[in-house]
Amino acid sequence: METKTFKVHYRSRKDEFRLYPIGDIHAGTLHCAEDLIKKQVKEIKENPHAIWIGMGDYADLITPKDPRWDVEVISPWVERSNVAESQRVWLVKLLQPIANKCVGLLAGNHEESIRRYNYQDIHLDLCRDLNVSYLGYTAFVRFQFIRIRNSVTTFIGAFQHGSGGAQTEGGKIMRLKKLMDSFNADICCMGHLHDIKTNVIPIMGIDESNTIEQKVKVGAITGSWMRAYTQGIRPSYAEIKGYTPSTLGCPHFVIIPDKNILQVIR
Repeated sequence: METKTFKVHYRSRKDEFRLYPIGDIHAGTLHCAEDLIKKQVKEIKENPHAIWIGMGDYADLITPKDPRWDVEVISPWVERSNVAESQRVWLVKLLQPIANKCVGLLAGNHEESIRRYNYQDIHLDLCRDLNVSYLGYTAFVRFQFIRIRNSVTTFIGAFQHGSGGAQTEGGKIMRLKKLMDSFNADICCMGHLHDIKTNVIPIMGIDESNTIEQKVKVGAITGSWMRAYTQGIRPSYAEIKGYTPSTLGCPHFVIIPDKNILQVIR
């Protein structure tokens, strides 16, 4: 588990920031919605108040040694004799335009598998290539929004790629609730489940002057950019296992530091 402080300087009390959790791209398979993730990267690049965090499983990283390997669903740009490396190069090209807005990159189970069994640390290589922070598999991030020297608004984020194969609505919501219950954070995110679910928990407390106040804790399962079902090509491993259809895209968090406001947008 890793920790990081991420500082954002801003000028206007009206400034609103957008935090995008980007993960489960699975670049390298024909089931990857390459057009949609490129559109999302463009949106982040063009928004001066957008930041993002990597949620893992950036590349599919399935090699011939993997029982899920199917040469007929490999993207044409993937070098068959250099699968992981060619996928890494593609991702660097994709994410380089928004590297300066990146909080850091988590690892996913696909990065962990190829590190353990193929001795190639794609996650660490991506962090070095993009010059961004290595956040391990789970991370706490302290977001500090600084307008003037003595005006700092802080939010704590807890981010984890996730695990397991929850397929029911209730199962997915409970996985998110478990994360939110287990980590003392204002923002909680998990990936892996290829769905978008959001949750808002109101919390009562008192401020420094003993005035009762209500805050919120916001959380999300962060979506995917890999289709489980695609017409006209060989089935994905998700289709073969009978998984529910993926929810393409990602949620985002609205942060208005001067008003201490947090919102999650599906």
